[in-house]
Amino acid sequence: MIFNPDSYIESAIVQKEIISRLIERTSLINFIPEQIIDIGAGIGLSSRPFMDIFPNAKVNMYDKSITSLNKSIIQSENFYKVCGDFASLPFKDDSFDLVFSASALHWNYNIGQTIQEIFRILKPSGLLLFSTFGKDTLKEYKDAWAMVDSNQHVNEFFDMHNLGDLLYKVGLKDPVMDSEKIVIQYDSVRQIQLDLKNIGSFLMQRERGLGLTSKGKMQNMYKSYEELKGPQTTYPLTYEVIYGHAWKTL
Repeated sequence: MIFNPDSYIESAIVQKEIISRLIERTSLINFIPEQIIDIGAGIGLSSRPFMDIFPNAKVNMYDKSITSLNKSIIQSENFYKVCGDFASLPFKDDSFDLVFSASALHWNYNIGQTIQEIFRILKPSGLLLFSTFGKDTLKEYKDAWAMVDSNQHVNEFFDMHNLGDLLYKVGLKDPVMDSEKIVIQYDSVRQIQLDLKNIGSFLMQRERGLGLTSKGKMQNMYKSYEELKGPQTTYPLTYEVIYGHAWKTL
């Protein structure tokens, strides 16, 4: 599938809202970071606000996908694009005042190693500010598939309390965690699938080798979703959004 940034922007309804809410939390920061890294920056939807909030900061847009980075919506000499794995960040110790990540950490199954790496590259007195998805994310879609077969059709997501424990374990201080549920109403299950596909969430990475889902199973899933939604005319899809921040002390 050829990556289309316009399709991504159009489908990233929840992601754009989460970015907006997470960026608002930077108003709680009582310092001006000089070095920022945006982990999971993609095409730059989450990085672009830093141009206005911290205009003198140097920002590293970091992502696993070189295609996304090459399609960046940002052109600025203060922004640097780096491609790599979340669990092995190619930066020196104590490099960044602010590590920012919006709706990206859940794509790495080795979340403990990623948080350890984040701790390493944070400067003393640096801040980690992030969002990710919790266990109830896409629950309607998962429940519909569970009525059809036992395969996992979407990623597994994290428990908020376990994430808070991980922050403590690596040495980050004063972690604050909270969550909310955002429910998007769709006109059809096909539109849900299209949006998930456009934002890269449609299949678990480990399931890609299982082959295409049969047409019959897909039709059964549509019927299951119809039953689950009940008499309402639209199809709900839930995102459990986890927000967190923590500091690296001196």
